Amino acid sequence: MSYNWILLLYASVICTSSIIFETTSNPLLLIVIAIAYFGVHVIENKIAGASLLQIGLLIAFHYVSEMDLCLPLYLAQMGKQLMKNHNMRSVTAISLLYAVSYALVAATYIPYSEYGIFTLVFSTFSCLVFAFLFNRFIHVMEHQTQALDNEKKRLTTHDALTGLYNYEECHRQLEQLVQAGKSVVIVLIDCKDLKSLNTINGFHGVNRILKQAAQLLRIMFPEALAISRYGGDEFAIVLEYDNSQHAMNTITQMLASEFPKLTGIEINYGMAFYPDDGTSKDDLFFNAERNLYTMKRESWLKREEHMLRSEKLRVVGELASGMAHEIRNPLTTIKGFLQISKSDNYNIRPWYDLIMDEITRMSMLTAEFLQFSKPHASQFKVHSINDCIHRVISLLDSETARLGHHIEFNASPTPIHMLMDQDKMLQLLLNLIKNAFEAMTEQGQVRIRLYQADQQAVIEISDTGEGIPETELDKIFLPFYTTKESGTGLGLSICHKIVQDHEGTMEVESEAGKGTKFTITVPVSQPESSSAMMPGNNRMTV
Repeated sequence: MSYNWILLLYASVICTSSIIFETTSNPLLLIVIAIAYFGVHVIENKIAGASLLQIGLLIAFHYVSEMDLCLPLYLAQMGKQLMKNHNMRSVTAISLLYAVSYALVAATYIPYSEYGIFTLVFSTFSCLVFAFLFNRFIHVMEHQTQALDNEKKRLTTHDALTGLYNYEECHRQLEQLVQAGKSVVIVLIDCKDLKSLNTINGFHGVNRILKQAAQLLRIMFPEALAISRYGGDEFAIVLEYDNSQHAMNTITQMLASEFPKLTGIEINYGMAFYPDDGTSKDDLFFNAERNLYTMKRESWLKREEHMLRSEKLRVVGELASGMAHEIRNPLTTIKGFLQISKSDNYNIRPWYDLIMDEITRMSMLTAEFLQFSKPHASQFKVHSINDCIHRVISLLDSETARLGHHIEFNASPTPIHMLMDQDKMLQLLLNLIKNAFEAMTEQGQVRIRLYQADQQAVIEISDTGEGIPETELDKIFLPFYTTKESGTGLGLSICHKIVQDHEGTMEVESEAGKGTKFTITVPVSQPESSSAMMPGNNRMTV
């Protein structure tokens, strides 16, 4: 129910009570004044001086009705006026006006007795107390409303976690500074590896780090015109400068040296100066983000270079350790035989063959190691893979017959060419087929399949040998890993390196008791001349 309808209801009750209890001497006039009082409230926005007219009609209504029930109307009317006026002088004047008006009218009909005078004084004082309490309530409500508005504004312009400006406010502040024509520099900061700390410290720990970083930026740049949290782990700083080179040196010193020392966080940053690097807010942010991206890329490349260098050192260490271990064994054997021969008048004839075998083993190991580790000049030319496989089969013809094995070659319908070092490819195929021979203790079969898939040539070499245990498949390409009693462990490592030098891949599948299949995938090339076509059948059996 609205304010005006409450006044109408209350005025109606007073009119009825005054007529019933015969306190009024002119009922018709009372009703007319009540209607006029209500009407003025309804159309108050259309009447000039409506407030004075309302209080005048209220005093007339009270005077004609001669009832103390009019006090709530005074309070309601006074509260309405206090809502519109918050000045202390205006509040005091309004309070006294209504209190004195009520007292003067009430004095015309209240009997002059102790109770009557007490009631009059108490009612008048109640008006003043109500005015004071109501005005206090209004001030408290306004203060709370203002505090809520300020908090709302702060939340819309500031980051809740760090208390810095948020992304939108950062753009707004820079836009104002650019429009004012101030020489400013925008610095975008990205904290490296902060996201990875979520798995170590949890998001609470990362939030604590972000708060510390924000507080440190405030301390390091107290003269900053704006500091904001630009993104999840990114910050933005806007500074005014006189000399761009001096400002750049100072900012670089702070961010590249001081900030990481104090926080333990490595950062990337990018700067853009107004008006040197752009004449608008968007230009400045674009250039700052581009410079930030450039620094990120350089940092990433340095990290990759460091990781590659570390990986190379690790591999060298493993190779050196494996090489030392492999050479130590034959040296120990030779040393033992020499010590024994010394006690037998230096007669080494009984152990001559064993000593020579160990020396040969060291020579072979050293040669394979040099071949594996030493860079060599490769002669890459376009050759037919079909021709290479045919040549390997021819080279192994005698050994195949001696061991009783069988080689089956399923060639592609048309010859396939690739850019290769022919000697290395022959070595690769020879090593794999010889390994297949050694894996077959009895008469077995080696199948070679060549075909083209898109722009890749695929060579599959499978045997019917004993197979490789699943637990050892991941280790067979590691240097010095071998399951053979007399092997060096470098054969498959050399094969794998040859495939990598030809920008290819090498995969292995094996099942115990059924055999092993090596799959080599290399990029194909166009033949240098049409004469490279190989005549004859596509299927060859030895």
